[in-house]
Order: sequence, then structure tokens, then C-alpha cells
Amino acid sequence: MNRLTPPAAQPPVLSIDALDIFAPSAPGAPGADGPRQLVFASTLSVGRGEAVGLVGESGSGKTLTVRAVAGLLPEGFTTRGTIAIDGHDLGAMSARSLRELRARRLGMVFQTPRAHLNPLRTIGDFMTEALVHVADVKPDAAAKRAMGLLDEVGITDPARRLRQHPAELSGGLLQRVMIAATLAMDPDLLLADEITTALDVTTQEEVMAVIADLRAHRELSLLFITHDLALAGAVCDRVNVMQHGRIVETLHAATMRRDARDDYTKVLMSASLDEAPPIEASTGPDAAAERPIMRLEHLRKSYQVRGANGRREALVAVDDVSMELAPGGSLGIVGESGSGKSTTARLLLGLERADAGTITVDGDDWSVPARRGTERRRRAKTAQMVFQDPYQSLDRRQTVRQCLVEAVRVHRPREAKDAVDARVAELMSQVRLDGALLDSRPRALSGGQRQRVAIARALAADPVLLVLDEAVSALDVTTQVEILTLLDAIRRETGVALLMITHDLTVIRRLCDEVVVMRQGRVEERGTAAQILDEPSADYTRLLLDSIPREGWTPQRRRLGRTQSLPTVTRSSAMITE
Repeated sequence: MNRLTPPAAQPPVLSIDALDIFAPSAPGAPGADGPRQLVFASTLSVGRGEAVGLVGESGSGKTLTVRAVAGLLPEGFTTRGTIAIDGHDLGAMSARSLRELRARRLGMVFQTPRAHLNPLRTIGDFMTEALVHVADVKPDAAAKRAMGLLDEVGITDPARRLRQHPAELSGGLLQRVMIAATLAMDPDLLLADEITTALDVTTQEEVMAVIADLRAHRELSLLFITHDLALAGAVCDRVNVMQHGRIVETLHAATMRRDARDDYTKVLMSASLDEAPPIEASTGPDAAAERPIMRLEHLRKSYQVRGANGRREALVAVDDVSMELAPGGSLGIVGESGSGKSTTARLLLGLERADAGTITVDGDDWSVPARRGTERRRRAKTAQMVFQDPYQSLDRRQTVRQCLVEAVRVHRPREAKDAVDARVAELMSQVRLDGALLDSRPRALSGGQRQRVAIARALAADPVLLVLDEAVSALDVTTQVEILTLLDAIRRETGVALLMITHDLTVIRRLCDEVVVMRQGRVEERGTAAQILDEPSADYTRLLLDSIPREGWTPQRRRLGRTQSLPTVTRSSAMITE
């Protein structure tokens, strides 16, 4: 179904015509004389059963456009133009009818699921709320459907997951929960805002295959916002390219690389990491004789979790894991969500205590977490971590300037104010952030901008080891290239070693000398980037590589092994008018 316009026989499920979006001027801002226009005359449509992509860099207006459709623009934002769903002009509807339409016809999945889930409520509460209170489904039936939906998106042991809280699930699992919950109301249109950012490649493939099934069997329409051009090209019919709030080009997804005419689109296409050659190893001929900057030996970590029967049982997250990293080297740990990647990093940095094994960093034994403040500060000066979700790791009350000044002063307490300000400016430059953002708070930044602030904060310590937990997963492709190039340059110039935890094998190819593949808490395979990515020996590694979107690729449900249809929720017969 490759087309540039939806079929004329019926109105499109979604029609956006000449949409302008305005943000209120910040009080006291220089030159503030009225609303600031962020989106300009945006026009697109999504036909029934069609998938339409909206791609572009962070800050291009993609998320604002989809939030305008869902009625979720920040307070004070205004719009001009027309948004229609199934022919109903949203601007002409009463508030009650608009709520009814959005509740039953629209589903939206966000980029950062943890920020949209109540930490005090269980996954079951979240999954069944709309079914019980909007669709009038009985609680028992709603719970059964919730378990079926969790299974459909690849979550094992759904009965136990329904009793868990968000803090007990990884970022990838939470994103799958969000997708499953959105599908519970059987929407006509799914608004997907970077829904695969937190997912490993195999889970991404499973989720996109589920959505493909829904499109095929229920004529589900999809507006897919992403910075992954390869994925958009594989799962969409058409792709809209957005820059600086304007849609600059609309292309057939299957031929977009060949048909692109706009200069900006060509830049996006050329920024792909997929075909980048493995980097030249940075370690010299005497590297083997050097003392490793980091060595993990036979690490083991287990947790007590609630089982399916409600009883506590042991979950082994890290099982006999050993690896080492040379000074100035770069090591990538890859694997699916739940493979033990992030737990290994947390054990390394003392955020968790290992049940067994030894941890050595820069010649010191870090097997036991530091208890004294002086020891914690010394370790923080040696190793820093950049987390997966910057919205959670940054203080929402602080401006960017306050965040970076605080980080610099922690490690340079006697530095003069002018020197601190100069260091902050240097950090902003290193991560390619405009100094005008220094007085912004995390809420006002895009996902990519927030992650770059987190990277700058980590670099403020001048560490010898930088641990990056999915540090570029929230960035658009051009920014990924910039940040990875920057990180590689920093480690070659300063000698800082990089430990990259990621589910994106294309990132590994661009940044890492060595690769460790983990599965279910154990090391599955290890070797150089060229060996692992070009000549893998493990079947699991080959599965990861086969799941990477590329030309001619279509998502497959490899785990389930067959196509299943989701049970249908009967929509209310109440008509939506106005």
C-alpha cells in the first residue's frame, strides 16, 4: 500500500490542513512581543489502514504536531488550521464530544513511558482503567484482555506483570506496556511518538509486527513519529520529512532514498549509521600489557520478585559475567531488554551490590559499594554514568545552567565563578547545544536535548571511565552521528574509556572496539566489532542482526511464530456528533 494520497472513496482517518502551532512568549524574554510560531502550515493525511511516517531532527515539530491531534499541547499553546478525524473537525466539536472521540478513536504512545505512568499504581490498574471506566468492561474480563495484550507485545508471564509497579520494569518492558494499553480500546488511529526508542531490535521487530497485523486485520491507521529513517521506510507507506516546523517533503517510503529532492532530506538519508565501517581500534600495540581500566570477574546478581503464584522467587539478572576494558578503549554491551546489560553497569558503579564476583576500576577494588562521602566522590571522579531516560535523571526544577554549574562545582569546589562559567560553556559546546538553552528547564527541551545535557553533566567530572546506558537512543540520526563522533574524539584525545550499553548494533559499529553480547544475564559471545557484526558465531547474535531495519526488511513475529489476531472490544454505539 504505497501511495502519496489516501483513497478518495472515503475520508481519511486523520486530516491535518495548514496547521500552525504557537507557544506563548516567555515572560521577560528579550524580544518577546507575542506568541512564537513553532509549526508552520503543516499538512498531512492518514488513510484507513495506512501508516504514515513523520521524521526529522529533535525540535523539528514532530511531537508538537501529534500532540495537537491528541489535545495534549502544553498550557498556553494555541493552534490555527484544521484537524479532522473521520471527517469530524475537532475545532468545531463540543468538549464532551471531543473527549468521547479521542477516548475511543485515538490511541497515543509516548517516547518516555516512565514519565506517563503513576509509580504508585500497578501495571494492571493502568492496563484496565480505560476498559473498565470508558468501555464498561467487567474487571475480570478487562484483566484477561490485559494479559492477552501483554502477551501479544512479547511480555512473558503477564499475570505477574499486572501485579508489578512501574519501578519493577525496565524501560523496554514499560514501553511495551504502554503500547498494549493503548491497543486495549481498539482505536482507529494510533499516534506513535518514538515508540521504539527504548526497545531492543528484536522487541522493536515484534512490536512493529503486531502493529502490522492490526493494520492488516482491523484497518488500524498509524501516524508514526520517529528519528529512525530505516524503520520508517520499512513500516510506513508514506513519509513526511519535517524541518524547523515545516513539512519539506512527502515521499513513498519504499523509494524515499532514491526520490528525495530536498537538501535537508538528503542530509538525513546520508546520516545513517547502518553502513558505517567499524572504527579503527584506539588501543596501541602495548595495550594488552596495560592494566585494564575496568575488570569484572564472575559477577552474579539476583533479585527476589513476585512469581505468578504471588510468592517470592529468585530472578538471576547477572550470571557469571566477566569482561575488561583497556584505558582509552571502548567496549559495547548489547542484548535485549532484561539481558542484564544495565544491571552489570549498575554493579560496576556501586548502584547495586553484587552477590558474588569482583569489580576492579583503575586498580581499586570496587566490589563493595562506597559508604563514605569522600570515597563516593573519588569514585564519581573516576567513573560517570549517563542514563537511558534523561527526564528521570535530570532535576526538573533546575535550569541547564544550574545543573552544569552544580556538576562542575562538585568536582572543582574551589574554582572561581568565571572559570566555572567557562567550563559550562565548554560543555555545552562539546555536546552541540546552543548557549541560549542554558536557562531552560528539562520540560522545555526535546528528548535529544535532554540527553545531551545529561552527557555534558557526566563529562563535567573529567572521568577516566564513562558508562553510557542507551545514551543516544533518544537522539535523532544526525544528532546520534554528532554525539558518537564527539564521544570517539573525546576518548582519543583524553584517554577516557567508554562502556556503551545499548540495544542498537549500528551504534556499536560506530563507536566500539570490542563487543560483548548478553542474553538472559550471561555472556553469549564476545569479540571485536568487526567479528561480532560481520561474522557472528552465536545464533542469538545473528537474530539481533536480522532484526535491524534495512531496505527490503519487514518486521516478523519471530518469537510467537504465527500471526494472531487481538480480541476485539466492542465500541459504544453512541454517535459522536457536533
